Amino acid sequence: MELRTDREHAVSSLRVLDTEITQAAEHDFILPDYCPDIFRVLKCSIVPGVTSIGINGSRLTFDLCVTIRVLYRSPEGTGVCCVEHTQEYTRTADLPPDAVSPSADITPAVSQVNCRVVDKRRLEVRGNISCHVTADAENSVQLLKNACGCGIQLKKAQTVFPSERLVSTKRVTVIEELELAQGKPPFGSVIQSRVDIVKGEQRIIPGKLVTKGEARVSMLYLSKDSSSGIPETMRFSIPFSQVMDISGLEDDFDCDVKISAAKCVITPRADSALLECELVMLVRVTAFRYSNAELVTDAYSTRYETTLERLKAVRLSPPDRVNVPCIVVSAVSCPEGELVQVYDMWCEQLSAFIKPDDDRNGAVLYGKLSFCMLGKLSDGTVVYSEKESAFETQLPDGHENFCKGLPDTAEISVRMNSCSYTLNDGTEDGGSISAKAELELSAVLFADDTEGLVTNITADTEHPKCTDGRCAVRICYTDSGESLWETAKRYSTEAEALAEENPPCGDSDRQVLIIPIKN
Repeated sequence: MELRTDREHAVSSLRVLDTEITQAAEHDFILPDYCPDIFRVLKCSIVPGVTSIGINGSRLTFDLCVTIRVLYRSPEGTGVCCVEHTQEYTRTADLPPDAVSPSADITPAVSQVNCRVVDKRRLEVRGNISCHVTADAENSVQLLKNACGCGIQLKKAQTVFPSERLVSTKRVTVIEELELAQGKPPFGSVIQSRVDIVKGEQRIIPGKLVTKGEARVSMLYLSKDSSSGIPETMRFSIPFSQVMDISGLEDDFDCDVKISAAKCVITPRADSALLECELVMLVRVTAFRYSNAELVTDAYSTRYETTLERLKAVRLSPPDRVNVPCIVVSAVSCPEGELVQVYDMWCEQLSAFIKPDDDRNGAVLYGKLSFCMLGKLSDGTVVYSEKESAFETQLPDGHENFCKGLPDTAEISVRMNSCSYTLNDGTEDGGSISAKAELELSAVLFADDTEGLVTNITADTEHPKCTDGRCAVRICYTDSGESLWETAKRYSTEAEALAEENPPCGDSDRQVLIIPIKN
């Protein structure tokens, strides 16, 4: 009798690209006539954002928007001045030509910033942006569900696996009309802006995904009419709701939605106290439909030598999503003089990674951030100071199985919920700041528990196993750690027959088993 098999079709995401693309960001600032001369540079920053991602065949293309901003002090005044420049870059990367339904994720980070004052009217800014580019494609696998013939014995386990995968990327532009709070001076120009995306409800309509949330925008600006250079702060939220067309999407799909702020432009309305905020976001969706079936985890033949092919390095189990709160506290000092006022405090360069810790019997989230402060000294001079701080927090209990394959099977993101400070007057260092950041660390963890699944079995029918026809049963001694399945496989007998001949017994160092011989 020939060997017949039955299989289940499964899909997963296969990483087909993981690389770093470096983009140089350079600009020579020649100050316009209305800007005062340069006395001292307070801060030079480069803010990158990915505004679009496109895949055409095996070519990946993405657009990078970069804003270069320099805060400086003039020789005549004690306030702050600002110049900025925005430029666009387009970069490409090659994907494997056989990649099926690829989707990409680009994370830009500033790796280097240098600012040089050429003279009192000219600045040179040089920087590098490192873009971490990853792409996943659809990977189809066939999992063994059943087999019969050739004396095949099967061991099965109930398994959850993805049977369908859908991906979609959409650029979203939201334009919102804003009004300055009562008592705030007229808007002049932005010297600092930050956007934090808070995801809300995700609702599936057949063929569509409705994603809601809000963008929390923090702005530091200079007044239009004031020549003192005193910055003002403003914070507001922009709700959004978008419908994404995803063909084939149904209620039973599990959706992973990533929303990133790519660009935020705030401009005043002419002859009005109103502002216009143009916010560009990138929404990326990966959706899986999961099925449940009994699949083969081990097999052998009582008659022939067999060869098994097993699944390797493929993510099939549904991910486990964990949100971990974390509070970071640090002291930010100002060595230039006595600090009497803080105009704004914010965080930059948030990053985190996860690592198993055997001593804690789990996994630990490590990360760092920079506290940034713009304030005023007792003589009225505007100063800038920053402090890098590290943090760590342990993953909650109940996720031990997900720690075995780390860090390759974890995706970490960091969002800042709030940043606050307390000005400590009268200290020896002239007034330090106690800064506190409340973070939310999101971890997407993938279990590495599907490598034992069998994808194919082959019986060598040309070479039957040798058996002793004179013997009907054998007696053997087994260790307590060996299961009946392992014993039956070792002696090439039927597992059910072995179980019938040997009633269950308690734990002991050695057990005596009756082995029925399959002739």
